[in-house]
Amino acid sequence: MPSVNHQLLVDLFRKRGELAPALLQRCAGLELAHHRIEPRPADLSQVASTEYRADSVIELRAHDDALVAAVIVEVQLRRDADKPYSWPVYIAALRAELRCPAILLVVTTKRAVARWARRPISLGHPGLCLTPVVVGFHDLPRIVDREDAVRLPELAVLSAMAHPELAVAEVAVHAIGALPEDLSRLYLDAILARLPDTVRRLLEDTMQGHEYRSEFARRYYSQGREAGREEGREAGREEGREAGREEGREAGREEGREAGLRAAVHTLLAGKVELITADDEAALAALHDERSLTALVAALGAARDAVEARAAVTRASFGFHR
Repeated sequence: MPSVNHQLLVDLFRKRGELAPALLQRCAGLELAHHRIEPRPADLSQVASTEYRADSVIELRAHDDALVAAVIVEVQLRRDADKPYSWPVYIAALRAELRCPAILLVVTTKRAVARWARRPISLGHPGLCLTPVVVGFHDLPRIVDREDAVRLPELAVLSAMAHPELAVAEVAVHAIGALPEDLSRLYLDAILARLPDTVRRLLEDTMQGHEYRSEFARRYYSQGREAGREEGREAGREEGREAGREEGREAGREEGREAGLRAAVHTLLAGKVELITADDEAALAALHDERSLTALVAALGAARDAVEARAAVTRASFGFHR
């Protein structure tokens, strides 16, 4: 099973500030009454000091805009000997700046890391000890209620990643359906990446598609195919003859399928690499047959990083079916 990407988990908290207090309430029993969430810079450095930067920081505010508390979120996928020294700095710096309670929430995917992160951190001063609030994937609730999932889709995504089961994944996919396309695309790939092969295939069956790993890839394919049909019909009408219409339709369908597949390839590749290079563009431009483009869409969907994505493009340029 592919490992969870650190930045993806960080982005979940940055894009939806309500996720942090929701985890504190549902997984740690710590309820912080508040009216709204406000993100703030994650730089917790002090003047003339070492740089200290948390993964995410949010402010919880009351109806009258008064600060209720601040939450520091740290995504921790492995042990780090520096954290017992930097985490107390995060708490102290934020508390001193905002003059309100500051809470450290550590999120991890592994039980061993959770046990390590929960250890009290003694600061040496009598009575001064920091015990981080830790939520591991094993602590996350199994969200199988659609209404619950829609209220906080990011929590449903985390639940599906933590509990890779068909019922949980289906509810999460439903919840992200109303989000902007870039987010739903990102979250869907994150969910699919965590599912065992058998469960992923069942989920894709319910999404009425087998060839592509992501719903957005199918969407691009369908849009290109429909555009091709329309172009074909229009060309046929202009010819004014049935043979011309049929020829136009077929040509339009072919062009539309290729356009849709190319759009899917570009979008998938852009999501895997930091920058699409001129060499990448040249390799993609050399592909014209639908079979190779279809195979490349599937390969890019399965790629776990930029190296695997570019390897897929290279194989495609030399022919998937050689």
